[in-house]
Amino acid sequence: MTTTHQLMAAAFYLCGLLFLLHVDSVNSLRCKYCSYTNPGCNSGNVTDIECLPNYTCSLIRLFSPLEPENDSTFRACTTEAVGLYCIRLMGYWKQCHLSCSTDNCNSASNLDE
Repeated sequence: MTTTHQLMAAAFYLCGLLFLLHVDSVNSLRCKYCSYTNPGCNSGNVTDIECLPNYTCSLIRLFSPLEPENDSTFRACTTEAVGLYCIRLMGYWKQCHLSCSTDNCNSASNLDE
């Protein structure tokens, strides 16, 4: 009888192990990451990082069509809600914010709504 119990217990543990192997783990979002001091940040040609759970990707771009050489971009993970909006600053300057929820969705280089 002990052998039967041991076999049943082994089968139970084996089934549990197989179940755990088939359960997908929670994958975090991957986002492009850089600051305005990184020369590749404006183009989006930068490395990506893994964000914390429940974070989204973010892109903030400050630009003026009259001074394209002074464009500034920041890419990172954020807790902001998903969306896109732009605000007009002094003169021709605009600041656009993008928050999105798919891998590397903040890699856009032409965010100028």
